[in-house]
Amino acid sequence: MSKAPRNARSFEMIDIADLHRLADIAHARLEKAFVAHPPKRALYDGHLLVICLCQGAADHFLAPTASDGVQDFDMWAFFRRRPGARLWNRKPFTADFGPSRFDRNPLDPPKYAGRRVDVLWRDIPCEAGAVEAVTAYFRAPQTESARALRKRAAVVAWPSETAGFVIWRPATG
Repeated sequence: MSKAPRNARSFEMIDIADLHRLADIAHARLEKAFVAHPPKRALYDGHLLVICLCQGAADHFLAPTASDGVQDFDMWAFFRRRPGARLWNRKPFTADFGPSRFDRNPLDPPKYAGRRVDVLWRDIPCEAGAVEAVTAYFRAPQTESARALRKRAAVVAWPSETAGFVIWRPATG
């Protein structure tokens, strides 16, 4: 994918309140997915480990003056893998951050009043704590999506008490 032009990016700083809003948006999209797939809710309800802001927006959160800005917000929800089950993977649900200082990406369809939010999910092995499980997912990527994710930062958005915690930084991973 080619890099979006500068006028399609926001260079506004992302703060903890923004991470909370993004987590709320991700939760709402996950709820919509589970409403459409009740058997998956039965398997995965209560097994959400963490929701992270990932990729370019996470890089921007960590180093706003050194980043390429924010084209969109990529939110990844990581669930504890259930024995004998697989959480379905699909293209991301999208949502609208809504009007804000981040403005909107002029390359996005007009249905977005603000920055687009992509919400994706994976189920991952979790033998220890949530942070350790997600770090292991990034450290030893076994899927194409994990290999792509590990090239950029990941920052916790939920649980809210740990919002802003850096769960992955490529230079230190």
